Amino acid sequence: MQFVRDIITSLYDRLEQGGAVALVTLVKIDGSSPRPLGAQAGVCDDGQVFGMITGGCAEKAIVEEAMRLIKAQKNKLVRYGAGSPYIDIVLPCGSGIELFIETRNSAEIIRKAHAAMRERAISAMIIDLDALTSVFSREVNLSPNDRRFVKVIKPSYRIYAFGEGTNLASFCLLAHTAGFSVKAFSPDETALAFLGRRGISGRQICQRSDYSVIPLDPFTAIVTLFHEHDWETGILEAALNSDADYIGALGSKRTHEARLDQLASRPSTKYPAELIRGPVGLDIGAEDPNEVAISILAEIVYLRRGRG
Repeated sequence: MQFVRDIITSLYDRLEQGGAVALVTLVKIDGSSPRPLGAQAGVCDDGQVFGMITGGCAEKAIVEEAMRLIKAQKNKLVRYGAGSPYIDIVLPCGSGIELFIETRNSAEIIRKAHAAMRERAISAMIIDLDALTSVFSREVNLSPNDRRFVKVIKPSYRIYAFGEGTNLASFCLLAHTAGFSVKAFSPDETALAFLGRRGISGRQICQRSDYSVIPLDPFTAIVTLFHEHDWETGILEAALNSDADYIGALGSKRTHEARLDQLASRPSTKYPAELIRGPVGLDIGAEDPNEVAISILAEIVYLRRGRG
């Protein structure tokens, strides 16, 4: 079992290897649940699992049921916990959940969703809870109801980190370990080589680099981790001219004030410089590069989940 955010890519790779898969979607929660409505897991015919629904208390039963349905090529709406016929599976706090298990159309949905994600486009899986069928859709502005569930599928969230030295290395390693798609941009060949050996892609930059050609979208976070802040201006201007979801810059309050003054003197951008998070990260009293990395990732998650 692997907990991955991007189960579509993992399942697509499995399909390309010739396997069969089931898509399991959490469509109803009565009470509390470890995972939110719409959470998904992918179950392969060889028992390999990507994603998570319950955190463990019903996962074995879910996998066994999905593998049985793959063999039978059937779809099913199944309930676990309160009100379920499976009285031996009890969820925390007496909760009940309903899952839709798709096997008949799972391959087509996964392949089409994967293509949309590569285009950095939002798509959806539309589940008919009466007919026990589901289809892929590029139309995501559909209203769910009691008998139709809309699972929105978003591109993977990526983090572009610009910087050098230990701050860059610590941040990229932690973000990578936390399951984010990370790419490092740096003039520091040593840092890039270090990260490359750990599976983190990178690109060497110079102060004349054209950052406007780097693709930035609403599913991208930009973090600058330079001590020499002259490196930042072009990067931050490109970020402020994009629809990037998050822009954060390392430095003290005084440094951030100077940064904003400098950007104010530059040609106007699509979005105001005040959107830059600085000093970057939640205020947890971080004192070393690892703690700074934790504070930044915490802030990204905090804002993505609508808490800020």
